[in-house]
Amino acid sequence: MSKKVFFSILVVLVVAIFSILSLFFINNKENKSLEKEIVSKKLPTAIRIQKNNCPKNKENINITLITDSRYTLPTAVSMYSAIKNKCDTSIYNFYIITENTTPKDNDFLLSLKNLAPNSVNINLVPRNEPDLPYENMERFLQYKVGMHKIYLSEILNEIDKVIYMDGDTVVLKDLRNLFDIDVSNVYAAVAKDGIYYRFPKEMKEMGLDKRGYYFNSGVMLHNLAEQRKDNIVEKLVTYVKTNKDFYGDQDVLNVVMNDKLKLMSYRYNCISTFFEADDLNFLSSYFGEKLPKETFYIYENSTIIHYAGDKPWLDNYSPLYLKDLWFKYYNEVVALW
Repeated sequence: MSKKVFFSILVVLVVAIFSILSLFFINNKENKSLEKEIVSKKLPTAIRIQKNNCPKNKENINITLITDSRYTLPTAVSMYSAIKNKCDTSIYNFYIITENTTPKDNDFLLSLKNLAPNSVNINLVPRNEPDLPYENMERFLQYKVGMHKIYLSEILNEIDKVIYMDGDTVVLKDLRNLFDIDVSNVYAAVAKDGIYYRFPKEMKEMGLDKRGYYFNSGVMLHNLAEQRKDNIVEKLVTYVKTNKDFYGDQDVLNVVMNDKLKLMSYRYNCISTFFEADDLNFLSSYFGEKLPKETFYIYENSTIIHYAGDKPWLDNYSPLYLKDLWFKYYNEVVALW
């Protein structure tokens, strides 16, 4: 090889190495700049309540919750948040199914009407413990009081449509959009639960793998008229009597209601458990909705936050801003107690 060719190759190599190093330092600088920009855009530290777009016409909205004396305060927190964040033109008719509550519990729940006396009605519906073979629930006896859910179409026999909410919820927006979902030909509108992809074996055993989802029973829009027409209570009770080790009312409703359901947005039953633990791109695909890139905005733009799983009143609960959200309403409720 001649000296001329050798030096030509050497020059090309030096230029190439210099170019690669330049690109590395430029990209590194850009990445650091981007990281700095992301850090500088700090998320808010508290959930901000979004303004309702309230229609002028009045509408009755039926809402039901279930409680015993142990859960009176969380139930009151849920009701309080719903009343504080509703439109003036939305008339909330609460039907609170109670089991073993004290006179003080009952009086306090009824007193929440005073928050909006012209647009809130509260009815207590006392019930005894349902006569069911609770031994079949085995590990899930802690959810026993929730079994009133399978009787809703009988208990609330004077209304045809109702929003059901668990007591571990906080309502951030008016509930009219949820109540107005068309459920005329189905038993209920429901939101998907992440249990489906976490426990595929159990889903297959219950025959839900073909349906492609498992719903959470903590927030549902029930078509009680359709359920009465098909004697749904009888079918639900039969399931309880002939199956063992089921996940409270939730498994029962999932199996018996089968595919006579309508899926609704996760925003109406926003469960922090899954958004904190699972990949958001995957969850966007599972829920069939494009999710915000930050979990904070998933919660802030939801209508109902559901504290399924860990509870905000426990020391180890996170994220902190959801814990603070619940305690904001809790502290205001306790001041009224």
